Amino acid sequence: MRNTVLLFMAAGALALSSCNKQEKKDQTAMPASPENTASESIKIEFTGTEKFTIKNPKLKVSLYGISEGLQDAPATLITEKEFEEKTVPFTIDLPIPKDAESKITPKPANGAKYYIATEWDSDGNGKANEKGDIFIDHDKEFPNVKLNAETPQKIYLKTLK
Repeated sequence: MRNTVLLFMAAGALALSSCNKQEKKDQTAMPASPENTASESIKIEFTGTEKFTIKNPKLKVSLYGISEGLQDAPATLITEKEFEEKTVPFTIDLPIPKDAESKITPKPANGAKYYIATEWDSDGNGKANEKGDIFIDHDKEFPNVKLNAETPQKIYLKTLK
């Protein structure tokens, strides 16, 4: 009796493992579709009221995410990309992953908020985000963005004094 039960258990395990292997084979046989691997982008317009002098056109734009309800948690870097800009205003397309919210730690329970940060040594002295550099004007408006916006979102710039 004991051998019969073991035999049935072994046969069941083999049947299940062959089913699982077939499923995995079918899943890997399908080519990755562009919808699954491609990223989206958000359009961001950087603007300001000053006359800006740009000696170094290279800047880095970063997108951060944070859980909507958490005040003290650090933000999570979602993506960043380097650009070259010689004048203000300018508009960029920042690529973002489709699963941006899933990258945020701790995991958002009540949705996520996103914001933009820049790193720019616009005066060319070798030090970014210091006196004389172009920086986000947090006094005018915090650089929050929505990932599903269809129109360019404005980020205001100023020269750090």
